[in-house]
Amino acid sequence: MNRSRIVLCVAAGLVGGCGDLFGSFTPLLTAPLVVNGEPVDPAIVDTGGGYELMLRERFGLDIVDTVEVLAFGGRELVGLTEGFPYEVGGVAATAEVALVGISACDCNGVGFFFFRKTGVTVEMDFSRQRVTFVTGPPTGGVALPFEPPPPWMQNFDSAFVTVEITTDGASRKVLGLLDTGTNSTVMRRDLFGGASRLFPNRLSVTIRHEALGEVAARVTLFDTPGLPDLIIGVDVMRAWADRWYFRFHPRGGIVTVFPQEPPFETGAAAALRPAPPAANP
Repeated sequence: MNRSRIVLCVAAGLVGGCGDLFGSFTPLLTAPLVVNGEPVDPAIVDTGGGYELMLRERFGLDIVDTVEVLAFGGRELVGLTEGFPYEVGGVAATAEVALVGISACDCNGVGFFFFRKTGVTVEMDFSRQRVTFVTGPPTGGVALPFEPPPPWMQNFDSAFVTVEITTDGASRKVLGLLDTGTNSTVMRRDLFGGASRLFPNRLSVTIRHEALGEVAARVTLFDTPGLPDLIIGVDVMRAWADRWYFRFHPRGGIVTVFPQEPPFETGAAAALRPAPPAANP
């Protein structure tokens, strides 16, 4: 088979599972997973994953083919299983294949192929650390239609939105991917010409969306070709809002957000802020 797929949550070869990127501690949300009638470790719910199901091991399934996967670390060949029935969060489906053996990720994951296949709306509540599959969002909120993917990713039709990035007085609009499988926001290194000597792989920025507000964050920089310029992780998403509802249509989709008032900083950015001066006695 050897077709290319993009799996963005398995980026950095880290211990502790998919999405534990670059030392960030913003937790990812998971849903219960049953493979061939047997409960296994929960699956990370991954709006940025171009796959249906990813398994940390074979769970007794046969490997029948391979596929090329693009992640932050570059391209690699991984196994594809035989077909099998499974459930995620109580929603039943049958997988034609599942990805197994991605080197950077000791985890299970469910990607946006599953959301399209089953027609569920993904309710993500960061304040309660809970994912639920529902029929649609409640009334209210801010509805953001997915924007078309960048020209070099035409087959990666996921939750893209345009934001404005500002750093050191420079500002530009960037198409970013809302990726719930990544806990730390990352950006292509050459968008603003690099970082400081003190933090060569980090850059302090503000990320502004006209409907969601502005968040201060310290993003990690990457160079891997073929990926989006900006991948917005749950650190920034959580700062914008606790409640998100993703709906993937056959093409495109819509995310409904209930924003904070006002959005707060990510933990990484807050750590860079100088301490307030001591009060005079």
